[in-house]
Parts: sequence; structure tokens; C-alpha cells
Amino acid sequence: MNYQIRMLLLIAFSWAWISGPSNAQVVNLEVTIGNCGCEDGCFTDEVTKLKCTSDSIQFHSRGLPDPSHVLMRGITATNQQYPRAHAYEINLSTGGNLARSPTPTEPGPIGIAVNGVPLFDPGTQGPIDHGTGKPPHTLDKGELDECGGHAGRGDDYHYHIAPKCLIEELGERRIEQQRNPIGFAKDGFPILALGWFDKTKSIESLLDKCRGIKDANGTYFYNVKATPKWDILNCYMGRMQRISRDHWGARRDRTGAEIVGAKANFHISRYRTIGTGLELCHIMEGTLVDQRTLDGPGHIRRIASQDGAIFYCSPHCYAEFIEPEPSQEYRGAILFYDLVTEACPASFNPDSLALFEPYNGPALKRKRAGGGKKMRRKKPPPR
Repeated sequence: MNYQIRMLLLIAFSWAWISGPSNAQVVNLEVTIGNCGCEDGCFTDEVTKLKCTSDSIQFHSRGLPDPSHVLMRGITATNQQYPRAHAYEINLSTGGNLARSPTPTEPGPIGIAVNGVPLFDPGTQGPIDHGTGKPPHTLDKGELDECGGHAGRGDDYHYHIAPKCLIEELGERRIEQQRNPIGFAKDGFPILALGWFDKTKSIESLLDKCRGIKDANGTYFYNVKATPKWDILNCYMGRMQRISRDHWGARRDRTGAEIVGAKANFHISRYRTIGTGLELCHIMEGTLVDQRTLDGPGHIRRIASQDGAIFYCSPHCYAEFIEPEPSQEYRGAILFYDLVTEACPASFNPDSLALFEPYNGPALKRKRAGGGKKMRRKKPPPR
């Protein structure tokens, strides 16, 4: 066997190991991904205090994307959380080595996007689906907006699938020509979106089971799926690390209890904020669909379809649906609309919104949130 044939077989074997038995083939080894550093315009303006070394990236972010991104719209099942500013401190070690075996992802943070918004596994934090053995997909449950994200229980906005609006913002030149990352996984490997704009550059059939591959320089990277369900990565091929610290404060209701949100069949059509000096009012408008509500003692009604709004300015100015503790007076899932306007900012008029019928009766205890891990106040995702 001559030298040229031996080298071709060696290359083919290497790519077969990376891509898996069903995808074994020789690829264009001349393709390299962008060398994305602090000076290369890799990150968006939402990232601050950016520092890079040969094997690490550090930055701060508020966890919110560019204001041009339309957030929360399109969600049909919500926990009534808002995309509030956080204080992420990211410290990411890059240039790691491949592990001997992959590690599956779990519901929760899997990385960080180049705009400082966390990336999450697609699974919800609810019960395991007995049919698949996995948590339900957030997209299937109607929990994601048009950009592929939503606000979590810590009012932390994050993506569960490929960050569509961010990729469109970055544009074809940065994605397809410069081949710059759209984010980084918790194991330090970059995440790209090759083939998103130009289908002829798709590498989908070459990826391994974690959605990764090596470039011509031997750099391993993940590549998001450009078609439904827009997967980011399926498992880690490197060693996971803690990449984030955060400082934030939970919203509170008029009793001082933390608000973590009750799930409502509220189809969000618009999300906006209103600055009121020291406070920022968050407003979501939409349609409540097929929802049982408690309007007063013994008064239960089912809302088939009704437009309205929920909002939060402060513990003394908010409106949201709350799940009460179970009672003998009613059975099954039910919500009541808690409307508090005793101290709203002068520049915010709640009467300008289409409000729902508030609960009018003796005080009800809020049901404690369940079905998932409770967020820690000082260090919510990404971990």
C-alpha cells in the first residue's frame, strides 16, 4: 500500500470516528472556523468588560439581546415571567480536549451566546415523558417565542433552541464567510451556524451525535440545526465547567413573597417595558385561552378566549394570574387574577390596559411552585 493511499485511509478513519458510523466520509479539510477573539467583533454590544487570553474568555452581560429582537411574542404557555436584566459574569475556558465519551445534556444551561444570553437544553423542567424517557420539548409545549427563547423562573431570558434572531442579526457574512461562533458550550467549544443562510454549505450530514465536528486545524465545534427543531447540541464532547456567576433579586408580591409564576394558557402577542424613573414596568398583552378562573368565593368560570394584559412594576403595582392552594370549593387547575394598583408610578396608568376580572373575596394563599428545581437567588443559570 503506497503512502498516498495510507494517508487517505487515515483521514477517512479520523472523520468516521468524529462523525459516527452512519456519517463516515471524507470532508473538505480546508474549511476552518473563525479565530474569534476580543478584537474580531465576535461579540455583540450587549457584552461588556470583554477580556480574552489564548485559552479563556471573560465578560459581563445583562442577559438581554439587542432591543430590535421581538421577545416573548408567540408563546402560548407561559409562567408569566419577564425578561429582566441580570448581572452575569462569564469566565469560559476554551481550547479544551475531547473527552473519551460524550456526556448527555440535561434540562438547564448548556452554554452562552455571543450576546451574553444563556443557552439552554431544549427540555422543560417538568416531569419526564414516559414515551420518550426525556423531558418534554419547550417548543412542543408552546413555551418559546419567535426568537427561540423565553423568560425562566428567575426572570432570566434564555434560548432553548438555536437563537434565531441573534443569528439573523449577526448576518450571513459573519456566519457563513467568517465562520464565527454564535456562542460557546459549557465545555468551552464554540457553537456555529454553518448552513443557516446558504444551504449549500450545510454540514448537517457530517456531524457526530453531539452535533459536533473538527475543522481543518483540528478545532472541534458544534453546529446548530438550521431546520426544525433547531437543535443547539445534543451532548458534550468536552469537560463541562461552571461558566457563570450572577447577582439578581426576585420579584415580590404585596405580601413580600417571591414571585415565581403560575403557568397560564396566555398567548402572548406583545411584550414591552415602560420606564418610570427608578422602576421599570414590564407588560405582556395577549389572549387567555380555555382557562378556569376564580373571580370570587364559589364563583368559578371558564374563559374560552379573552384579550387582556398582565404587568409588573413593583410589589405594589402588578397584575398576574396566581394558582391558589387547593380547596374543597373547587377541583382541578384554576387561577385567580391578582390586581394590585395601590402604589403605581405616576407615569404608568394600568387603566390604559385591557385588564381581566380580578379576584374579589377573602385572601387566598398562593400555591407554592413545583415541578422543577427552584432557582437560587444569587446564582441562577447558566451554571
